[in-house]
Order: sequence, then structure tokens, then C-alpha cells
Amino acid sequence: MSKKLKVGDIFYLKLKDQEKYVFGRVLFDVKKQYQKIVNVNNLPSDYFPYLKMFYSDCHLVEMYDGVYDNINDFDSSSKIIIPRVLTQPVDSKRNVLDWGIVSNQKVDYTQIEFPENLNLSNNVKFLDRGELSLRTKITGNEAESIGYKSNMCVPLTVANASLDFQGKRDLIPEDICRPSYLKDNDLYYNPELRAKIYTELNIDPDKSYYELSKEMGFDLERFY
Repeated sequence: MSKKLKVGDIFYLKLKDQEKYVFGRVLFDVKKQYQKIVNVNNLPSDYFPYLKMFYSDCHLVEMYDGVYDNINDFDSSSKIIIPRVLTQPVDSKRNVLDWGIVSNQKVDYTQIEFPENLNLSNNVKFLDRGELSLRTKITGNEAESIGYKSNMCVPLTVANASLDFQGKRDLIPEDICRPSYLKDNDLYYNPELRAKIYTELNIDPDKSYYELSKEMGFDLERFY
């Protein structure tokens, strides 16, 4: 497809080998927003934001409730079932699913949240969230064993995750169906561990990404 997605675009993904559709919206384009504004070749040597590396070519998307037989049946007021997931671009040639653009809804950047990952560096876990990379107190054997590391999705996985979150695993092809989706790769889905880590960092776990990143010198507004 020659068309390209823009931030705010609501898109559909056609399920693999089925005439059914799920819908989502692009919240942030790492390559077109972050990589375009931030000089990633001139960052401090001890600062390794995952938007520079692991997710450098990704879309941050949200996914909506509902599985539809027709594209025109989508209800734009549908509730959000997956509030944030970073995936390879939906408009990439590597996307094996048919997709298309439905409409555009302006993104409120003050409401954007990024996945919260725990990544290991020099035997220490770092909490990675958008532009933030915060050293935690998780070290040693615990650092080796604890999960929630960065994991890049593809649109097919995101579509299947939206089915899983709706209790419709029967629509996921058996040969590619995973035991679980997303919940092992984002602290959002483990509120107890998340609260513990933020408390140890002396950070309010309820503070939004927009508020926290702005306090730390990374104002999300500059990308919009």
C-alpha cells in the first residue's frame, strides 16, 4: 500500500484469513516524531532511551473494543481495551495483514502513556518508559530473573492481542496463538510490582507520563 499513517489516524487490521476487523489509533510515531526532533547521535553516553534503540521505527498505538464484520460498522466511541503498545509500523511492507485508514482523531498528548519495561544493563534493571530510563534498585539474581523487558510487537500480534483481551482467542489461528499477550512485557499489567518499583524510586506511580517526563526535562509537547 502506498498510503501512510499519520498520528491520530484510526486504522483497521483485517484478521488473518478471516473477513473480520479490529481497530486502533496511532498515538505516536517514533521515527517521524522522536527521531526527527531528537539528535540521537548526540545523547549522553550513559543515557539509553529505548525510543532511540529498540523501538526506533515503531508506532505507539491503542486498540479498541469490538470485532467487526464490516469496516463501516466501527463505532468511534468504542472503549479502549489496549491503551498502549509499541509495534512495528502498521503501514510497513512487513505488515502481513491488510489494513486501512478510517478517520483521524486528534491526539491529546497529555494523555499518552508508553509501555513500562524493565531492561537489564550491567546487572541492574532500568525502568524504561518513553524517553525516560531510570535506574531501579533491582540488582543481582533478581535482576536476572525478573521479566517485563522490551518486546517489539508486529501488527499481527497486536491484532491477536486485541482478540485475547476480548476473550475471543478462538479467532486466533491455533498455530500462532500465544499463551498470553502483552501482560508479561508491560508493568501496567502488574500494578503491585509497578507500585513497589515507583515507591523505591520515590516517584508517584499515579503521575502521568506527560507530567513525569516534563518534570525530568522531556516535554512531550515538543513532538506535537
